Amino acid sequence: MGIQAYDLVAAYNDTSKIFKNFKLDQLLKNSSERFGDKIAIMDRDQEITYQELYYRVSKLAAEITCENQPVGIIARRSIQTVIQIFAVLQSGNYYIPLDPNYPQERTDYIVAKTNARLLLDGNQLTWLHQEEVDVPFLSKIQSDDQIAYIIFTSGSTGLPKGVVETHYQVMNTLRDLKERLSLNENDRFLCLASFNFDLSVFDIFGAALVGGALYITEDQRDFVAIKNIIEEQNITIWNSVPSVLDYFLKEIELSDPARNNLRVCLMSGDYVSIELSKKVLSTFPNSKTYSLGGATECSIWSILHLITQENLGTYPYIPYGNPMNNQRIYILNEELGLAKPDMVGQIGIAGAGVALGYIGDESKTNETFIEHEQLGYLYLTGDLGRFDKDGHIKFTGRMDSRVKINGYRVSLSEISSVFHQHFGLENRMFLLGEQEGTQKLVLAYQSNIALDSSKIRKELLQHLAIYEIPHMQICFSEFPLTTNGKIDMKALKKSVEDRISEQNQNRQTEESNTDVSPFRQMLAEVLKIKNLSSEDSLFALGADSLQLVKIKTWIEENMDVEIELLDIYDCDQVTILEAFIETSQKSNE
Repeated sequence: MGIQAYDLVAAYNDTSKIFKNFKLDQLLKNSSERFGDKIAIMDRDQEITYQELYYRVSKLAAEITCENQPVGIIARRSIQTVIQIFAVLQSGNYYIPLDPNYPQERTDYIVAKTNARLLLDGNQLTWLHQEEVDVPFLSKIQSDDQIAYIIFTSGSTGLPKGVVETHYQVMNTLRDLKERLSLNENDRFLCLASFNFDLSVFDIFGAALVGGALYITEDQRDFVAIKNIIEEQNITIWNSVPSVLDYFLKEIELSDPARNNLRVCLMSGDYVSIELSKKVLSTFPNSKTYSLGGATECSIWSILHLITQENLGTYPYIPYGNPMNNQRIYILNEELGLAKPDMVGQIGIAGAGVALGYIGDESKTNETFIEHEQLGYLYLTGDLGRFDKDGHIKFTGRMDSRVKINGYRVSLSEISSVFHQHFGLENRMFLLGEQEGTQKLVLAYQSNIALDSSKIRKELLQHLAIYEIPHMQICFSEFPLTTNGKIDMKALKKSVEDRISEQNQNRQTEESNTDVSPFRQMLAEVLKIKNLSSEDSLFALGADSLQLVKIKTWIEENMDVEIELLDIYDCDQVTILEAFIETSQKSNE
């Protein structure tokens, strides 16, 4: 990388800002002194003031007679959970949120992994053991700082990873957004996220930082109730993953007063599309709308982009944005040096928000959190991105979304991105059949009406290599969601597999085996299909590029016809391909 490129990266990461640090529990004390009679927190059943909240927190904190220890909280969607969170912090400990909907096996795993001393559930306080737990990553913690929480995220091995964050790391993010969004005591925050999801950290402590009010929703998927809450409670701050906001927008009408209440709309945790951004800007005309990115491993967010009507048409995608205060974003090559401009590389995050590591997993911590000789303490995200010509980072996918099929390296996220760019639909890519040796690329997309499969293939062929074209396309009216509002990839993959299995079972043979032509016998053999119908699509049956080459070669050798692979792509059904071959044979006579 040249000197000029280094200068551009340095300018991009010039984010230094001095903030006064507080512990997170100090925020509640400060607001109780400044806004004692003001409503602090609400749910469907009650509302309490800052003075009352601080009193209840202090009373519970006095019962927690340990210090600097892990405390599990069964994090129900109630005011009591927020009281427990502040009480754990005020008593000098750190909290571990446990979703009440977790399978017992997962809860047991997290409790054991963190060696939690204490478990809080409703009004119950249960000591799990008396032995004091050593403070993890003690050498990394500033002398006046402490661990604030451990939040578990999904791990590649199937076991969740516990991310360890401190007070000051989180405070850096909160301070940035307070200043950037002009957060104040008149703001009313809507807590949609589960407490075991780090978006809730902003809702809880962002409100306490400025003396705002926090409303805890009972169900983040009850969009009619949410619309009424926004209107009746004058909610001003929205914070959710894009899919939750997208579903919510379907409940909003142009005449709804709730449209005018929001002044800040934050979207993060998943892909933010141009189509959704347009809907948000038109639905909430008084709101500043942001796309945010980062990782649980970096104190909620590290990068953001303000979306406006003016800049929406500038790019064919929503830029990843610019780093937040005291945080730095780098694009790294395979040797972990700075990648050249416009070259795709791994996104690394440095600065004040980077977590201490993963609890009880030294190997994964050392692999992911590194001391870089030039860039300092760095988190390797596993995300891929590049700097565009205007100095913005474009997110291009996940390193673990790259798969090998028939010898070719394919990026599932790239295929997904191209499909979305041209059809504007939520979608996910899957590689199925790896264990059986029959790899198939499957495109699952969300639409009320199924698209013409040949039209999809023809469009994708304009932008992707033949071996990158999905073998199958499956339309869903709605994708399943997790409790955090993200697309439930495990459930979606199961639905895809079930749909394919159902299609295979329903397919009936059209002729008896004695009447099947040599051409159809060849197709059945190449595609490994027992029953072949005239109406079958080669691609719905999962034909891949290698199989298409075999079909092409057989046709040319046995039917005296020259045919291109693109001709086979254009001939969607068996009968259409047969007709094309017959026409070609006649033209050769």
